[in-house]
Amino acid sequence: MFDLPVVRMEVTQHEREVKGCPECHLVQQAEFPFYVTNHVQYGPAITSLVLYWNHAQLIPYERVTEMVKALVNHSMSAGTVVNMTRRWQPVVEAAIKEIDAALLASKTLHVDETSLRVNGKNQWVHVASTAKVTRYGLHRSRGKKATDDIGILPRYKGTMVHDAYSVYPMYTEASHALCHAHHLRELRAYTELYGHSWSKEMTEALLEMKQAVENAGGALPEEEVRYWEAVYDELLANGRRELEERCRQGKHEGARNAQNFIQRLEKRKQEALLFLRKKEVPFDHNQAERDLRMVKVKQKISGTFRQEDDAEAFCVMRSVISTLQKHGKPVWESLQRLLSGESLQTILHSS
Repeated sequence: MFDLPVVRMEVTQHEREVKGCPECHLVQQAEFPFYVTNHVQYGPAITSLVLYWNHAQLIPYERVTEMVKALVNHSMSAGTVVNMTRRWQPVVEAAIKEIDAALLASKTLHVDETSLRVNGKNQWVHVASTAKVTRYGLHRSRGKKATDDIGILPRYKGTMVHDAYSVYPMYTEASHALCHAHHLRELRAYTELYGHSWSKEMTEALLEMKQAVENAGGALPEEEVRYWEAVYDELLANGRRELEERCRQGKHEGARNAQNFIQRLEKRKQEALLFLRKKEVPFDHNQAERDLRMVKVKQKISGTFRQEDDAEAFCVMRSVISTLQKHGKPVWESLQRLLSGESLQTILHSS
């Protein structure tokens, strides 16, 4: 029979000896454990469990206190849950430096942003991530000031994968690749809503390029790249001609947006087709979109944040939790080790 042991709250009294040398009269005293900083406090085990429930499972404060009461028959206020995050944030922030270093060393970086309500106002959560690490940053701005202040993109020299948002190309030390998942959604609208034929052909071509890259193992020979570039140019030219003809016939539905879309693909051709040449560049930046999805889930489950400090702490905690999850590490146990003084890299590389 599988069952749970009895779980109960334990109180541990930490003492340290103080000795004085009879000759030189120098006083020596032992050190408390890293995590013992107050006369009365919660330890790493219960703290990591509360942080896991609140930030990994996105359980609201009041429900976390109910779960603690049900599990160990101990009363804890919602304010204590908030203070646990704030108290341990400096410890967790040390892991953020390790995450930043891993992101800056990566060949490809997925970047995106989404809105988050804080104290009744819109703020922005910016993400920079790979398949192994995640970094969230909160800022009142959506634009370049935010990404400058967060500090990763100005130092990055690999390839950023993103949508067509104008801020990202401003970082000229990096190369850039556009997300085709966004393009496919736009093309689908022109095909299904407005009956454009060029958009259907472009959709088919992009998907064929994606399949060709997968069949080749991640990059195409230069001759094949030039072939697909010619197809790309021809389809965009066909799109321009079709839009001109539709406008002459008085069919203006979606024409202006489609013209802007074609112009963008022409202007940013190198970024759009970089995935054909570089094995490490993906077809889309779905990684960043997946990493941002939990921000919306958090709002649906727990509502918005009342204070900016709490929203910032949430981003810090989620950066570490997402990174642990991507490495297949047990989050509760790993948080307990982190709060007990182990580094993030030690935890990630342990068996």
